[in-house]
Amino acid sequence: MFWERVTEDIYLFTSDRYALVNSVAILTTEGTVVIDALPFPDEAMQIAQFLAGRSGGRFRSLILTHYHMDHAYGLFAFPPGVDLIAHTLCMQKLNEVGEISLAEARNNDPLFNEVTLRSPQITFDTGELTLISGNKTFRLMHLPGHTADNIGAFYEEERILFAGDAVMAIPIIADGDYQQAITTLNKIKSLEPETVVQGHGEVILRGEVQEVMNTYIRYLECVAGKANEAFQQGKPRKSLWDVPLEACGLERVPLGIASHQLHAANMLSIYDQLQREQCPGS
Repeated sequence: MFWERVTEDIYLFTSDRYALVNSVAILTTEGTVVIDALPFPDEAMQIAQFLAGRSGGRFRSLILTHYHMDHAYGLFAFPPGVDLIAHTLCMQKLNEVGEISLAEARNNDPLFNEVTLRSPQITFDTGELTLISGNKTFRLMHLPGHTADNIGAFYEEERILFAGDAVMAIPIIADGDYQQAITTLNKIKSLEPETVVQGHGEVILRGEVQEVMNTYIRYLECVAGKANEAFQQGKPRKSLWDVPLEACGLERVPLGIASHQLHAANMLSIYDQLQREQCPGS
């Protein structure tokens, strides 16, 4: 794990063991606001201890951007009395698949035996939810596409968007919907944040946000086009594995060895959707 100080009050923690997934902490006069957690227990506990030392042990709120376990597992390391905020759909998905997924993780690696899933105490499903913590204001908003439940937190005073996996170094929609993801990226453009903290990958800094969002939109349009072309030409599903990430304008470096696998999963999910639409019930 490595960390950096984004601003005087914002810390970014990144796992070097899983797809550069990020956890963020914002220090406020009422305690620390934590957005997502890293999946590995040792990393999560290091973060919790580090932040407790910076804030005198005071935590204001935890925010879970979506139900995926690489963001949810490490929340167990934070004090149990701290409210967890998420979208209503996130709570539903955790109830449906959370314990099953955790049991599988424990079977694969006993490191996860100490993890316990946290369930959100505060949820919202329409509009926005405003969190005020001392001198800082966060607008929590629905940003679906990567998943149906993904939310982001817009820190108004500094115009920083903590986007969860609505924005990541390679947009991933295998568990979501690429059209929703494009709509969300356009929404982020209209929000005009000065900085975007991605769910995976490096911080998008001032002056780069609009162009990066455009790059991600073009990427999603490209993978949809590649999948549609293969489907319309009757090519087998597996042929999409031969389409390189670079063909859609991105590089493999951002998420390491997983990059091509994630890219292929995007195209395969769209191909499968086209099949379902043509042959309902098959």
